[in-house]
Amino acid sequence: MPLQTLDFAKFTHGSEVQKKGLARDLVRSLKNHGFAKFINYGISEEMTADMFKSKSSELFALSFEEKVAMANLPRDAPQRGWSRQGAETTAYLRPERLKEGTALDLKDEKEHFDCSAPDDTEYPNLWPRENALPGFREFMERFFDLCQHVSLQIIEAMEIGLDFPHGSLGDKCADTASELRLNHYPAVPLSQLLGGGSKRGWPHIDFGIITLVFQDHVGGLEMEDRSDLGTFVPVPPNAPGSHSELAVNISETFQRWANDQIPAGVHQVAPPENMRGMPGDSIVPERYTHIFFFKASRSTNVGPLPEFIDEKHPPKYEDMTALQLQRNRTAFLHSLHQK
Repeated sequence: MPLQTLDFAKFTHGSEVQKKGLARDLVRSLKNHGFAKFINYGISEEMTADMFKSKSSELFALSFEEKVAMANLPRDAPQRGWSRQGAETTAYLRPERLKEGTALDLKDEKEHFDCSAPDDTEYPNLWPRENALPGFREFMERFFDLCQHVSLQIIEAMEIGLDFPHGSLGDKCADTASELRLNHYPAVPLSQLLGGGSKRGWPHIDFGIITLVFQDHVGGLEMEDRSDLGTFVPVPPNAPGSHSELAVNISETFQRWANDQIPAGVHQVAPPENMRGMPGDSIVPERYTHIFFFKASRSTNVGPLPEFIDEKHPPKYEDMTALQLQRNRTAFLHSLHQK
């Protein structure tokens, strides 16, 4: 069954019948695919277009010296600022999914920038100089707040679709620990992504609750086919000139809460579908994405919820906080577990 695009306006502005119907369709899509797609989700196309056309491209076009001044220090803490190409190795997150080689040999062909809530004093943000990129910080802070709002609405829809009490999930996110990421995948020869050592993103799951994925028109995002594990199918990108669709995946925190009854969406970033079969010296165009990792409050327990535990489903995960989970996974991303 193909991934259905849901009109989120039915939840935010529809009747009670439409609202419940959207909630059921959302939960069904997340169970069947680990992903859902939305239109009319509440962030204007003008704002997402501005993020793609100016803010993101201008950020990654900064000089190396400007980027280094706001560079993220690889450690087990939440990432902040700019990370160079190859700083992360997503292969470490799901090594059992790899068909050849070892994670030690593998590389991610991307650079990225991370920020959190404007008032995060525990892990403060690192920003480009205002003179180097006027208005960037203000724009990002507004975009972050909008994404947090949309995420909370999606969580509310999930509560309804799961027949959970209102606020039972949303209350676990009261203290904002989410992160907004800008990804830049530089143009590379196709052969470089097919040689076995490099990918734009290896098969992995994210470790928040849900992830909002804003794509450009290039394509390459793929989700695992749950009817044929190990096989990946494209998550269609936006059409050229359009930024109207939003992809959402269920992530590891929710998989743990659901005691594996709603698995996280395994995904990767491959060459665009329209480049399959092309010569190896063909150039894969650069790609930009904007990712919002919606996360539980840092002190929240990410062990299984009582609603998902019974005699047939004993707890599969130990109790730990959301921050402990993030520290563990971030250490893997930066290969710190090897040191």
